[in-house]
Amino acid sequence: MKKGIYTLFALFSFSFASKAQIALTYDDTLICRGDEITMGASVTGQVSGLQVDDDFTAAIDIGFPFQFFGNTYTQATISDNNYLSFDISLAGATYSAYQWTAATATSNHANNAIMLGLMDLLLDPTYGNGSGNIQYQTFGTPGSRRFVVQYCNAAKYSGTCGLNKVTNQVILYEGTNIIEFHTQDMPGTPGCPTTNGAGSGGNGIQGVRWVNGTTVNEVFTPGRAPADLWGTIGGQNTSRRFTPTTVAGAPSYTVDSIAYNPWHIIQFNNSPLLTWYDANGNYLHQGSTLTTTVSNPPPPAPGTFFVVEYTGPAGCDNQSTFTFRDTVNVRFSDIKTYVNAEMCAGSTYNFYGRTLFSPGVYDTTFVSQIGCDSVIILTLGINPLPTAQITNADKRAKICNGDRFIFSAYKAAGYQYQWYKDGTAIPGATMDTLGATTAGMYKVEVTTNKGCKKMSDVVELIIAPNPTVRINYFSSNDICAQDTVDLKATATGSNLEYIWTPDAYFRRTPGNAKAAEVQAIIPKSGYIYVKVFNNDLCSATDSLFIKAEPCCEMTMPNAFTPNGDGKNDYFVPKLEVGQQVVSFLVFNRYGQLVYESNASGYTQGWDGRDKNGKDQQSGVYMYGLKYSCSDGKIYEKKGDITLMR
Repeated sequence: MKKGIYTLFALFSFSFASKAQIALTYDDTLICRGDEITMGASVTGQVSGLQVDDDFTAAIDIGFPFQFFGNTYTQATISDNNYLSFDISLAGATYSAYQWTAATATSNHANNAIMLGLMDLLLDPTYGNGSGNIQYQTFGTPGSRRFVVQYCNAAKYSGTCGLNKVTNQVILYEGTNIIEFHTQDMPGTPGCPTTNGAGSGGNGIQGVRWVNGTTVNEVFTPGRAPADLWGTIGGQNTSRRFTPTTVAGAPSYTVDSIAYNPWHIIQFNNSPLLTWYDANGNYLHQGSTLTTTVSNPPPPAPGTFFVVEYTGPAGCDNQSTFTFRDTVNVRFSDIKTYVNAEMCAGSTYNFYGRTLFSPGVYDTTFVSQIGCDSVIILTLGINPLPTAQITNADKRAKICNGDRFIFSAYKAAGYQYQWYKDGTAIPGATMDTLGATTAGMYKVEVTTNKGCKKMSDVVELIIAPNPTVRINYFSSNDICAQDTVDLKATATGSNLEYIWTPDAYFRRTPGNAKAAEVQAIIPKSGYIYVKVFNNDLCSATDSLFIKAEPCCEMTMPNAFTPNGDGKNDYFVPKLEVGQQVVSFLVFNRYGQLVYESNASGYTQGWDGRDKNGKDQQSGVYMYGLKYSCSDGKIYEKKGDITLMR
């Protein structure tokens, strides 16, 4: 497909037919069926007007933004001493430095420059074998354009040195900012001051250089730096590619050798050599114009390709033959155009001023901009609206202060979501669920993959207040394990329900364990908890640490009277809560065991008889007692008891 070429002059590679460089009067175009069309084409080129010595051209548009050492430029000026500069203040200057020191330290001419082979060239044909010219062009489609500068048969210095001719070119690439050097001929001239470093001549330097104050960035082709005197060695048919990179955080270039593949220029307007062909390759006409009536288009429909081709000389020597071609595609404003369109349910479609509400097939006739009668036939389809529903709430949802409510939207493949609070879209809330912690009016907008939208009903999120609670403990002293304590919960709110834990502490006490005031049996030191709920099931919790000592000291009587009067008839240890007899032994004064009991057999103590049921005499008896306590340890107590009858 032919693209508009608005550049001065195009370059193309040898060995294949290439597009552009031929300027067509038509881009791809639309006509009425049966109309006659005249297409014109011409070959255009641009050769620099520099035919003097040591000058700069006027400012030249590159044709696209080009980055050089990280800086963007759109213009350059070309020196006839084999380099170009981005310093536009040099444009039109009548002096161009050609020796390295003068071009960098003295004049700064090469301090923002691309050097193909900096040296003293002579293009002025009126002086000492001077010859050659400079050609330049921008070509290509936006995004991939190229700017080419070429030196053709430029004389190296004057006199006999001027018999040596330099032909080379540089290409700047849009987008990649790559620089390519293509050297067709760089004669080695060790005896010429233009390249051997002697006198005021240059050194034949190839590379790039950018200077900003004391910052100097420069990269040279290996073997072609200032000290290498490349011009004394020379070379033919070599190419180098400079690719932008970064070294130690600063912009730089990598240098690679590539295949020699320069672009060639049609220097002269050879429009009479243009040849026209149809899409099938059939010869139509030779010359700069073609007039034809386009009938029904052959494949590939719906247009007809016309090809204009140039075959002839191109390049610096104009001896080789090259082929260049361009195309134009002519399409018809068809009598019938079929259009498919869709709209969302509940919406309307504007069909050339008609408002459509329903699916179906519609048509309209109109005159196009180029005067052709056309019928447009529309097939209109309807896309359903999505299901926009918050599935886990109806009109209201309530949470406790500090909690999080997860809104869930109806989920289906291809749906996209946007949640709103109080009529404003929530940034980033585009999932099928939404977590909310603040009160407000929430809704979700759902969009299908066809672009149809629907808003859900609003759900109000209410934040219920939490109650408060505090445990009051009525004793300021430490207690013994298994003691009973009184506890009271003071709370805010109405219709409150209390839950006390640990639950086991409250099972053996009277009253309602879900009341505000309770009693608890404390088996050991630890925390007591109360959780209070209000009507909204919002809760608050408080805890209280109660220290409970084991209290394992055992109290024993010192006398008893087993005379059957029902008073003090048994010798019984006074057990505290949490204490339990492990073994209980009683001995007479002779050391004889008269009573024995253990945990499983212990009942009510010693009744003053021996193991055979015989009453023992009044006197003093010895006892030994082992018992456990609430701390889980075993304690032992010994003493005496007086039996009195």
